Amino acid sequence: MNPVVAYLAAREPLMGGEYYRATRPAALLNRNFGWGTAVCDRMATEDETGPLSFITPNEMVVTPDLIVLRPIREWTQAWTDRAHANGQRVVADLDDDYWAHQDWEGETRPNDDGYDDWFWNVDAVLVSTKYLKKRLQAMGHKSPILVAPNLYDPYGLDADPYPSHTIGTRLWLSGRMEGDLVMYDELVRPLLEEYDLGFCHVGAEDGHRFTDRGWDEKRLIQTGSVPIPLLPRALEGVSMGMICMSDHPYNLAKTETHAVELASMGIPLVAASKHALYKNVPGLVDSSREGVGKRVEALLNPIYWRSESATARAWARRLAIKNENLHLSALTALLDVLRSS
Repeated sequence: MNPVVAYLAAREPLMGGEYYRATRPAALLNRNFGWGTAVCDRMATEDETGPLSFITPNEMVVTPDLIVLRPIREWTQAWTDRAHANGQRVVADLDDDYWAHQDWEGETRPNDDGYDDWFWNVDAVLVSTKYLKKRLQAMGHKSPILVAPNLYDPYGLDADPYPSHTIGTRLWLSGRMEGDLVMYDELVRPLLEEYDLGFCHVGAEDGHRFTDRGWDEKRLIQTGSVPIPLLPRALEGVSMGMICMSDHPYNLAKTETHAVELASMGIPLVAASKHALYKNVPGLVDSSREGVGKRVEALLNPIYWRSESATARAWARRLAIKNENLHLSALTALLDVLRSS
């Protein structure tokens, strides 16, 4: 019998990691394998016994066999114990290294979200990268850990960009490593004046805007976060996708999601990163003022831009197919592991 799987999302199911690691997997598992799947945003359980149930955004109640937890604050070990008492399995899904964040670098993670109280006692863990699997194993996690890379949606993010003098990106500055932001300050900001560019920033928040870092507001287009399917509209007019990733331990667990989003829209990339997953990204440049500047200048040539746009889109689609096969294989393997334990 096919299982019923509930993904418990930490935020809006169409935003960021929830989309790639909950909404997309749920849709593909149902389409490809006929599993019962749902993405839920809150608990339905009110009594003190019986299996755990959850509610979807459209108010459907689901009582799953398998509970996949995105990083949430409200979960406790007591919920895991109750799930086990009723034959349900609990799996944690992780795509960041919470123990290497700069805010508590060199110290014990504060655990103010209660995550460490239950994370080490789940039945299995799904992670986005091989690095993150090795990291958890080194930290002593005893449960099976399976690598399920992000499930991208290149056709859903398709767009019709065109050459322009607008560079941009989708980026939350809050929670970003300071080294990343310094790279934007030092490598990107000077180029705006030099090449007469505008910079579109999707993901701006109060207190976390490039203007807060001294950038010229006249050269900025700043907008808040949008659901993933609306990214092409939010980035309309952007002709170059800028990515800066510093050499910080927290970034070692990062994925190539940022690059895939932009490339899926046919936006050529300017990727300043030494991350292992970025080594095959089209548009990888040396993390220097000269390296970024040369790439930007080259992309101002419409003929070269069109060639790089096609290359970026083709790369994103190939990677999406590869990741889909790997992710779904990991989930079928997960089911086998849980059934045999």
